[in-house]
Amino acid sequence: MKTAPIQLLQVAFRKVQVEVDEQHAPPEPLNPFTTIFVFDGVNISTEFGIGEAEPNHERGRLFVVTLRVVVDNQSANEAPERKFSPYLIDVEAKGVVVVLKGAEKFGTPEDLAAVNGASLLWSAVREQVLTVTSRMMAGPVTLPTMNFHDLKKQEALAAESVVPVKKAKPSPRKQRE
Repeated sequence: MKTAPIQLLQVAFRKVQVEVDEQHAPPEPLNPFTTIFVFDGVNISTEFGIGEAEPNHERGRLFVVTLRVVVDNQSANEAPERKFSPYLIDVEAKGVVVVLKGAEKFGTPEDLAAVNGASLLWSAVREQVLTVTSRMMAGPVTLPTMNFHDLKKQEALAAESVVPVKKAKPSPRKQRE
């Protein structure tokens, strides 16, 4: 076991809003030992932003990353398999990550900061939602684990060269699920 080349130095929450969605919550509190809510089929929106804070830090390159996670139970697509969360969720976190010197062998520092920074913030948001909902009437929920490899700038640029699409600003990056 050894230290990862990307480190989360700080995380802070700008917004933590979790409330029971009366329209979609179970009528009776569920037994958390026998019933676990699974987010399969629930629309989870994310917004991600990244900016370089200090390119010449003594440990490497510092980046500020932000992640907003929203579950609003709203959708233009009312598919038959559509599922709703018992909670309305809106959480935004900001973190400082450092890409240590020498990590360039794994990818560009911005890509490393984006993919890993989003993953680290997602874990913090996920834990916060579980903590808050564990004392709420609709019972505890845990957001699913996610993969943020689609935030890599190099892959996004390669995809743009194959399919003609409207060019998006490289930062802040947004992901929708």
